[in-house]
Parts: sequence; C-alpha cells; structure tokens
Amino acid sequence: MIYADNAATTKMSDAAVQTFTSVCREAWGNPSSLYGHGQSAKDVLEKARAEVAAVIGAQPEEIYFTSGGSEADNQAIRSAAALGRKKGKTHIISSAFEHHAVLHTLKALEAEGFEVTLLDVHSDGLVVPAEVEAAIRDDTCLVTIMAANNEIGTIQPIREIGAVCRARGVLFHTDAVQAAGHIPLNVEADNIDLLSASAHKFHGPKGVGFLYAKKGVRLTNLIEGGAQERGK
Repeated sequence: MIYADNAATTKMSDAAVQTFTSVCREAWGNPSSLYGHGQSAKDVLEKARAEVAAVIGAQPEEIYFTSGGSEADNQAIRSAAALGRKKGKTHIISSAFEHHAVLHTLKALEAEGFEVTLLDVHSDGLVVPAEVEAAIRDDTCLVTIMAANNEIGTIQPIREIGAVCRARGVLFHTDAVQAAGHIPLNVEADNIDLLSASAHKFHGPKGVGFLYAKKGVRLTNLIEGGAQERGK
C-alpha cells in the first residue's frame, strides 16, 4: 500500500524506533529523581533537549518538551497573552489560515476580553509582512503566523514578519509543526520569540512536541503541579 499523506503524520524512522526502544528499556527512570536510574534518564532527556535546540539555533534552556504541537501552540499563545494583559495590551494578530490549535485558542481568548485581528492571505496563500505591520497597534501583544500551511504547503515569510514584530516590540510566535524537520529554521535569524513543533510530523514518535521560548519570555502554566520542564 502506498502512503501519500506525510502532511498528516509520518512513519517513525528506523533510527527513531531504535532510540525510542532503547530509552524505554534502559533509561526508564524518573528524570526528577536524584538516584542513579533517575539521573540516567535526566542525562538522556537533556541530551535530547540540546540536540533539538541546536537544530533551530536555540539554547537548551529555551526548549520545553510538550505532548505535541497543539499543547505547544496553546502554551505559546496563552503565555504571550498573559504577558500582554499585564501591560494592558490585549490585541493579537494572526491569519485566517492557521491550524485550529491556534484559531481555537484565539477564539477562547476573545471570550476572555482579547481582540483578535485575522489577516487574509493572498491568492498565493501568503501573508504579506507589510499588512502585518499595518495591523500592529499600540496594544498589540502578539503576532502568530504559521511557518508552513498544513493543507497547501505554503511557506510563509516568517523571517520578514518576525523582523517587523521585533522592530515594533511585539512578540512573534510561529506554529512550525508543518515546517520543522522539512525546511531550515533558525530562531535568531528568523526573529522568532516562540515556536511550536511536533515530532510525528518529521518521523518521530506521536505524543511528543516542543515549544521554544526565547530567553526572557515567561511561560504560563497550562497544568498546575509538578516540576517537570522547569515547572512549565
């Protein structure tokens, strides 16, 4: 049978299966524990964190593992919104072309008093950086634009959009679930403050994702309790 829907999910690579199996058998301890089994697991976890960080040009302490892309999107957007509200900024910019993990989170924030501007894409499926800049207001706290579309594969000009946000002092989040592992991403060069990704989109296991949060961007807890991922 031919499989032709890698945009939806991918088969785990042989290397990923081998690593996953090895970790389950040999590094199964609680990485929060101080004894040997726990510390062995922590070493594996932190090595993985450093490897992920290197791929996107980040620092290991800026990487937070999640249960997938949707959780990472939710935490990124809600964290930026919480930071914005503290400063009296409750306006968010996105596009009508985003994944539901983004759009539904924005809808929930509207019910909490935030105002959301959804930009249209042009006939080529692109968001125009100049239109992002024109939409930014004094009370804008976040711009969230996906890196690559999950339906038609459009690759957005995130570097240019990020530059606009950086110049205007607005946080920039990109849902890179469809892009990570397929196109080059560099959070510094691309002017990204928050980035979401999911392993099952690039031949990794399901139920594993990560959130990049630039140093200084404080994350809001989605779930209370536990010190995993530095309490986030």
